[in-house]
Amino acid sequence: MMKLNLEVLERCSKETEDTITAESSAFASTPIQYLKENQGEFIYVECAQFNDIRIDAVALEYDDAFNLYTALFGLKLQKKHSEAIRSYLKGHVKSALGSSSAAFSGQEGLWELNIAVDCIEGFNDQLSIEQVCELLYEFVAQLIKTVEK
Repeated sequence: MMKLNLEVLERCSKETEDTITAESSAFASTPIQYLKENQGEFIYVECAQFNDIRIDAVALEYDDAFNLYTALFGLKLQKKHSEAIRSYLKGHVKSALGSSSAAFSGQEGLWELNIAVDCIEGFNDQLSIEQVCELLYEFVAQLIKTVEK
């Protein structure tokens, strides 16, 4: 699995989207369960390697309505890839209510994706924040390879 260098890790308030605190890289080893225990927060992550898979940042949160850990991010792919993106998500994200959504933002020129990382093969809630980001990286890298075939 790709080893990521997470440069920015911020704990943020879901309610206001304000940064609660910027965390050191040591926070990346915290189990993802942290989000379930602190449901008023989300974690904002930036990593230079994300540019390789055409995303600039990821927000990780626990969705208490669906009881799922989710990753929200913008994916820089053209709108014409709609069918391939939706097909990939349908085939590679285990079906669960709220497991994934994809919407193209013409204003931004990118896909706004919301994916339940619980529904990606290899996920368990003992993984660290860093490991979840690495799992997501691999998932998006495969998505791009598939779409661009």
